[in-house]
Amino acid sequence: MPAMLAVVVAMIAAGCRSSAPPVAGHARRGAVVATKGAGQPEWERRAEAHAAFAAGLVRGMNGDAEGLMAYFERVTEKDLSNHELVADVARRFLQQGKVDRALRLLDRVSGLPGTPGELHALHGVALAQSGRTDDALEAYLRAARKPPVAVAIYQAVVRILAQDRKRSAETLPILAQAQSGFSKDPPALLEIADLYRLVGTADARLEPRTRAAMMEVLARVRDLKPEDPSILLRVADRYGQAGQADLSEAVLRELHERAPRNPAALSRLAELYLRSGRIPEASRQLEALRKIDPANPVTYYFLGVVALEEKQFERARNHLERAILLNPALEPAHTDLAVALLSLERPEEASAVLDRARREIPSSFRLEYLSGVARSQLKRYEQAFEAYQAAEKLGSTNRPPLTDHRFYFQVGAMLERKGDEARSIEYLEKSLELKPDFDEALNHLGYLWADKGTNLARARVMIEQALKAEPENPAYLDSMGWVLFRLGRHPEALEWLVKARQRSTEPDATVLDHLGDAAAACGRWDLAREAWQASLKIEASAAITRKLAEAPAPAVK
Repeated sequence: MPAMLAVVVAMIAAGCRSSAPPVAGHARRGAVVATKGAGQPEWERRAEAHAAFAAGLVRGMNGDAEGLMAYFERVTEKDLSNHELVADVARRFLQQGKVDRALRLLDRVSGLPGTPGELHALHGVALAQSGRTDDALEAYLRAARKPPVAVAIYQAVVRILAQDRKRSAETLPILAQAQSGFSKDPPALLEIADLYRLVGTADARLEPRTRAAMMEVLARVRDLKPEDPSILLRVADRYGQAGQADLSEAVLRELHERAPRNPAALSRLAELYLRSGRIPEASRQLEALRKIDPANPVTYYFLGVVALEEKQFERARNHLERAILLNPALEPAHTDLAVALLSLERPEEASAVLDRARREIPSSFRLEYLSGVARSQLKRYEQAFEAYQAAEKLGSTNRPPLTDHRFYFQVGAMLERKGDEARSIEYLEKSLELKPDFDEALNHLGYLWADKGTNLARARVMIEQALKAEPENPAYLDSMGWVLFRLGRHPEALEWLVKARQRSTEPDATVLDHLGDAAAACGRWDLAREAWQASLKIEASAAITRKLAEAPAPAVK
């Protein structure tokens, strides 16, 4: 017999393996007592159990896991007083997915006096896995009455009760008991805070009470002054989740004062400032973080985000390229770099960045959407539409969907530039289905119909709605003038088009062309010729050149 095995067997023979308190009603080891309902003396059952345990160890040492389990199961058939071994066998069964075998063992031991809370908790796990939720709850509650109680037991009880609105209120006294029991244990208190939040989310009626209780628990954690920085970070996160940005900031500042070179506090502060729009403060935290941790890609990513917010697109590009260099798998850095390049009017580079990103990161709604934007700007309309379709497929599965009214408007506008009128109208109408008062889509579709000379009455109504949102928008003023022109109401059209020209920050070739047409229809040939000539200075047009050639010559004074 190997020396190690000999020592183990000797320990078993000495009774060291049965260190747990004996089950109530059992005689002391060595007494010849028959088990109730069985003809076998107690000492024989114990001896057989020890022999099976030793045999199981041999099997396990030889790599025979199934043999080990068979012998260990035989131990539990002969002797349930070894609670540690019973728990081990039950856990192994559960890990192997053998829930029925675990239940047979735990059903037997759970009914015995003196069974520890750990075994009742395992019984609850097995019952829950077998779909017997009510029985699982009872097992967990039995475990909760057997100190010491692990916080995981409270978690199991609360998660079951929170799913039933009729019983969700029962969680509150249980959580109060847990809060009292773990009043000096910061990690456990944080788990309890999470449970309060879970209950409030599951049952809105309880939310005010659970929110107040969660705030009390978090305050208690702070009062304990935990030395572990990760605890304070978690407290700050919980305050942030509860919408308490001021308290979150206070905790992070406290942590930063205690550990000025802790990068986690600085990065959390920077993120908090970014979310609240406090860009200069975010920038200061990130610059400090860069000095402490110059190889951290997240620092450069956030610096890029700050630069984007400040519309410093070249600086954003530099930071985001550095972030990708340090971590090519950092998904948002690729897409934000594309945003910076698009803002710099460099769609070719943006498209190349997104094509490279596909080799480093999984495809996403944002990646495909921005690919559509870049390709659209490059007038690669078929490729743009393919990217938009991929984005639509990815975004529609999200809850809530990422394919909102703005997305469908963007696709519709691109298709209109492509000359695909039918599909353009389809996407613009999808945009308006999601947001009927979306002024950009109202104006765009109204103008499209006006330009084609179709649906003019509806087009006018839509443009009027758009103007209610932005009465001074020159594009909307031009659309109104043009639809009135198409309706034959030339004097009214001219008034709107003059106003559109006046409100334009820069001369617009299309507005000037429309103004020339309306002026000509009203017999205002001097104005018509001047508007068409101004349009040609911006953009060459054979049609406008022809209109000028056909216009009456100016009157000789």
